[in-house]
Amino acid sequence: MQPHLSTYPLHPIPPSTLQKTTTAWKPELIITSGITELDRLLGGFKAGQLTLIDGNSSLITQMPYRLCVNTYQTFHSSTVYIDGGMAANPYHIAHYARLRELNQHQVLSQVHISRAFTVYQLATLIQDRLETLIQKQHPRTLIIGMFPALYLDPDITSHEAQTLLKHNLDQLTQLARRHNLISILTHRDRTLVPMQRNLRKIIYTTMHEIVRLQQANHDVHINLVKQHRATTIRSTQPGQRCLEDYLRPHATA
Repeated sequence: MQPHLSTYPLHPIPPSTLQKTTTAWKPELIITSGITELDRLLGGFKAGQLTLIDGNSSLITQMPYRLCVNTYQTFHSSTVYIDGGMAANPYHIAHYARLRELNQHQVLSQVHISRAFTVYQLATLIQDRLETLIQKQHPRTLIIGMFPALYLDPDITSHEAQTLLKHNLDQLTQLARRHNLISILTHRDRTLVPMQRNLRKIIYTTMHEIVRLQQANHDVHINLVKQHRATTIRSTQPGQRCLEDYLRPHATA
């Protein structure tokens, strides 16, 4: 599926209500993942919202690269990518750009990668530097990879971890709304976001949507936690690409 900008029609407003309308109507800005089953179920990642992608599927690792390229292709705009898991690899972004027949150098010039090695560095990026970068680069998409991991640092107390987490999530929520950002956080591990330190409850409560991608043999189960909707990427259906096709560098997205 090609990424797209989805615009919904504005229905006529009765004259009697026009003076009461205080919020200007704006088209909904969306980017897609390029994974048919996920895009059909979710309807794309939406601006002004925080979405968490959680689970154990290899698709989660590839998602930031897809979204960086799809953001450029859809809006000719940039992405801010904060790497909290030391996993961001520009080579994969470039390769996916080539698959989309885009100029890899132009795409990479529109991806601004920052790395956080500690929870304090992550907090500094989010609280002190992120809005300045947004105002300078005008990105359409914000991605934070492996967001929850740094809050499990044994060198900080549970109380401090929770306090930093709440402050950072509050700031991310405000920035998403203020700048109409498509904001996506990822977490990939054998288990879902940990229950330790109350991380899962705090994060899940703040998100507009949680997308769970859970590997089961050759299939991936997709679950939209807040919408209570689900589907499965099945690798054995006739004519359907296998899961590995989404992951191989030479696959067509």
